[in-house]
Amino acid sequence: MVDLHYLIGSDLGTTATKTGLFDEEGNLIALARQKSNLIYGKDGSVVQDPYEMLSSVVETVKEVVEKSGVSPSSILAIALDGQMAGIMGVDESGEAATPYDSWLDVRCAPYAELMREKAEELIIKRSGMAPSINHGPKILWWKKEQPEVYQKIDKFTVPSCWVSQKLCGLRGEETFIDYTYLHFSCFSHLEDGCWDRELMEIFEVEESKFPLIVKPWQVVGKIKKEWAEKMGIPAGTPVVAGCGDQAANNLGAGVVERGTAFDVAGTASCFSLSVDRFVPDLEHKTILFPRAVLEGYYYPMAYINGGGLDLEWAKDEFFREWAELPNAFQLIDEEVEKIVSSPSSLVFLPHLRGRNCPGEPYFRGVFAGFSWDHRREHLFRAILEGIAFEYAYYLSIIRKLLPEINFQEVRVIGGGAKSSFWNRIKASILRMPYVELDREEFAIWGSALLAGFGVGLFSDLKEKSIHSVQKIKTHFPQEEWSAFYDNLFPFYLDTLEKMGKVFDSHKELFS
Repeated sequence: MVDLHYLIGSDLGTTATKTGLFDEEGNLIALARQKSNLIYGKDGSVVQDPYEMLSSVVETVKEVVEKSGVSPSSILAIALDGQMAGIMGVDESGEAATPYDSWLDVRCAPYAELMREKAEELIIKRSGMAPSINHGPKILWWKKEQPEVYQKIDKFTVPSCWVSQKLCGLRGEETFIDYTYLHFSCFSHLEDGCWDRELMEIFEVEESKFPLIVKPWQVVGKIKKEWAEKMGIPAGTPVVAGCGDQAANNLGAGVVERGTAFDVAGTASCFSLSVDRFVPDLEHKTILFPRAVLEGYYYPMAYINGGGLDLEWAKDEFFREWAELPNAFQLIDEEVEKIVSSPSSLVFLPHLRGRNCPGEPYFRGVFAGFSWDHRREHLFRAILEGIAFEYAYYLSIIRKLLPEINFQEVRVIGGGAKSSFWNRIKASILRMPYVELDREEFAIWGSALLAGFGVGLFSDLKEKSIHSVQKIKTHFPQEEWSAFYDNLFPFYLDTLEKMGKVFDSHKELFS
């Protein structure tokens, strides 16, 4: 009888912690979800309690083990992925020294501006992206605004790494982070996979505050008995370092070869591309350039904060008669395609709560070019097109940076992946096939893949990733639409550029 082996992947997301138990072929055996508790302050703070995050992993692991009915002794390893742009402090004993300072927390904005003024180009060149609401400015905020707390911080890290640290009983000096998070640090040398002393000196941040940098598949420790009993798995189960949630999504979706693009059509509409060369975006300062899980690969990306929320807003405001139905978006798609079978000269700027790539926080949404001839269906279609046009802008930058790469297809996941209509629009605007895949839980499968590779269950991580997911449907560009969109795209870009200047000139209205 063949022994069956199982792996656990857990995702510490913004809205929820998800944990999955998989067999070695990638079949999801059991899934558990626990809602996150975001704590909002009047000062712009958004934090989470690290111990609640730890508890969410422990409880969801216990749930999937119980649901699955598998023998706990057959579970080989566990790995976590998580939110990437926020940080937390760890004290000498390995306990949390701060709350989790979320990527949604804007208190560090003045320090992002300071970092841009003093060393923006050097930071982009070394770390791969411009300062934003991410690790570097947050570290400076703790140093300048909370000096007593800062003194107690032995290391800064991210929640998924700290939870793994706690499960293994590691002390402060053993605090780690894997290299897929480094672009958010503002203090790293991304290509070399190390901390950058020159940047630390410019901003007077101690090197001792930074954690060990590890590979995503490195075994960082073993589950301590006290946690193992609560989780229902054997003490000593290996814990693998894991990676950032976007890197886990890419790995789980098989986006591991040069020339594949990736669309996370979720709350934040995120577009990335798999490449094998580091070329930071110094000209536009728009594209983030993270390291992928596989060594030698990167996934330049940009995103629309709340792109999916634009569609939720349009559903609730334009189509109230269907808004509460479970198949609301399917009904809307059918109605829009019936009424507006072809695109019109109407564009939508999708930045309803500010533009993130590049950072223009006072930007707001715009419909441009509409007339009395347009109905609600035209406006809804324009929203779908606006998000795709923004992706086309990102793609145009990447093609300038890496002209030798021929991008073959876009793999799409998230709630928006279910819309055939939207996939055809995106395919036509980007002039690339849009591919739907045969699984849904990509991040936790990516983490489980790392767990298996870390303990030697898989010998080739790239091949395992590629063969663990299948294409189920491909949407090709419609030439008539593509020709129209080619002419409309310059209008979108001009409107985007000019409205950016307008909003900046009147930012007091939106602050």
